[in-house]
Amino acid sequence: MPFTGSQFRDKYEIEPRTWYRNLHSVTEYIYFTRLIPGILVQIIFYKNGVEMIRSVIKYFLSVCLFGLGFGLVDYNSEIQPILDSSCISCHGNAGGLNLSSYNNLMNGGNSGDVIVPGDHENSILWQLIDAGEMPSAGGDLTSEQVGLIAQWIDEGALEVPVSSGCTDPNAYNCEDSMAGEYINEVGPIIYDYSCDGDPTHAGSENCNEGEICEGYYDPEATQDDGSCRYPQAPHGDEVVFGVEENGISVDWSAFDPPSTALEYLDSYHVQRCVGEGCTWIADFTPGDVNITTSLFDDFEGDGWEVGVEIKYAIAVKYLNNPYWGWAIGASYITPCNLGDLNGDGGYNVLDIVALANCVLANNCIDQENSCAGDMNGDGGYNVLDIVALANCVLADSCGG
Repeated sequence: MPFTGSQFRDKYEIEPRTWYRNLHSVTEYIYFTRLIPGILVQIIFYKNGVEMIRSVIKYFLSVCLFGLGFGLVDYNSEIQPILDSSCISCHGNAGGLNLSSYNNLMNGGNSGDVIVPGDHENSILWQLIDAGEMPSAGGDLTSEQVGLIAQWIDEGALEVPVSSGCTDPNAYNCEDSMAGEYINEVGPIIYDYSCDGDPTHAGSENCNEGEICEGYYDPEATQDDGSCRYPQAPHGDEVVFGVEENGISVDWSAFDPPSTALEYLDSYHVQRCVGEGCTWIADFTPGDVNITTSLFDDFEGDGWEVGVEIKYAIAVKYLNNPYWGWAIGASYITPCNLGDLNGDGGYNVLDIVALANCVLANNCIDQENSCAGDMNGDGGYNVLDIVALANCVLADSCGG
């Protein structure tokens, strides 16, 4: 008779997702390794030291502000307002250069392009505003504005910023992680991929609270980089057990991973755990590659023990996950010889009488071998179970 893992205990045990954050830029490196030393040299050899110190401060502030700008610059909300307030009074169309929109800016002026995406130093627009030649009417742009335009150019001078990362909300998610998911226990080993930075966690790809880890869903990413890691694994009603005298069948063909994760599904690995000890099932070890969704656990040796809970930990190895332990589902079964109420190894009228008596007394759950009386697997004991037992005794088919 088939049983699902949730008929005995439905315990969802599945693990983490990973995000990342770029805190440093190539441009910052260029500033420190090229511009700052160059300016210091100028201070030494130029007479006007005061003016040069002011320049140093200006560059230093730009670097600091640029380095602290973790997010990508959005042209329409951050750059165009600067141009609108300080530039388009002259460059609505002066010199062929129109700064009233992104497309007009990127089309350049009479002398050609004024923006070189990825290279602010060679972008004419930045050179002019940095030198104070633009805007020609009114005050110079602030160091913050100059630095923001440099950052925008170095990020590719895009109208809409493109941020690469995991864009699949079905992947690991730091928000879910902080809610306590992505923690699994297999025997004595705890696999914990929640984002709290605990160094005792089984995985080495942990992150601190609030951080974005690699492969975790990034709600700010606009371009998927194929890094998504997945936690989904068979558990609960997705796992159906069949108890036989010489073993237990385990079927997780009902497992339905997200369609976005299917292309990364590489293999299944299964452990049987009794108490604190776990045993790999043959052909489903970490060294095997197996996409079969069922198995028969024949229990070498003495076989299963009546009334002793068995945990089956089914792990899914996704190609982006570091190893099989990133996605584990756990289901439980306490096997019984269904119908053998008196535990004598047979099925006869004595078992029918025992079941009828406990049903009438409403105390089947208190019997030593109570699980054997739930013939239809509905979690209760009633006349339907008595009828099912009587039928299998008459047909000599009990225990199958």
